[in-house]
Amino acid sequence: MTPERLTTQEMVEKYPNQWLFIIEPDICEETNELISGIIQVHSTSRDDIHKASKAFIGGAAIRFTGEWTTPKYQHKHRITSYRPTNLR
Repeated sequence: MTPERLTTQEMVEKYPNQWLFIIEPDICEETNELISGIIQVHSTSRDDIHKASKAFIGGAAIRFTGEWTTPKYQHKHRITSYRPTNLR
């Protein structure tokens, strides 16, 4: 089965209030916002996502689909991390 590419809206609908580890992310060059990607791992635990990201080599993004509860982060985009390549 081929992994399904989802838009950011589809990610929010399919995985509400979860952390996502996204491979092959399509990022808007002008705004640095995530457009779409393939969900490699999803979890309510951010630690699970960071474990998955350490084992992955290549471009990936991490995103939270819920609302930020800390006011200082509410103005930021929901992509919490993006790396075009793993610099190990």
